[in-house]
Formats: sequence, C-alpha cells, structure tokens
Amino acid sequence: MAYQNKPFYVNETPGTKYYCTCGESENKPYCDGSHDRKDTGKSPVEVTLERPRRLTICDCGLTKTSPICDGAHKNC
Repeated sequence: MAYQNKPFYVNETPGTKYYCTCGESENKPYCDGSHDRKDTGKSPVEVTLERPRRLTICDCGLTKTSPICDGAHKNC
C-alpha cells in the first residue's frame, strides 16, 4: 500500500494513538507495524488526546506537521 494524495479525516476519542508515517499500514491512518515488517526506516507518530477531536491525518508523507495534514499534498 502506498501513500495517497489526500488526508484521512478521523473523529478521535481521548487516549494515545499511533499514526502511520511509512505509508504501508493496512489499517491507515493507524500504524499496524508494517514499518518493521517491511523495514521502511520510519516510525509511527504517537499522539495523546485529552478530549475528543476531529483530526486531519496526513497520508501523502510530505507534511511538515506530522501526523497532521498541512496541505502539502496539494503541491503534488
């Protein structure tokens, strides 16, 4: 599975989440350990939320504010 040129919109609950940065997870936007199995050299980003939030999670791999989308995919 590769990166896609659009973000994921997720309604998150409080707690710790691990978001994929390698583009290989079969459970995007969440990490499923593919970075280790496929030796991508990348690691997931850990985010802890104190309250429910709607997040825009990057899946183009170009954001400078990982894991949050910064619109970089629009320049592709």
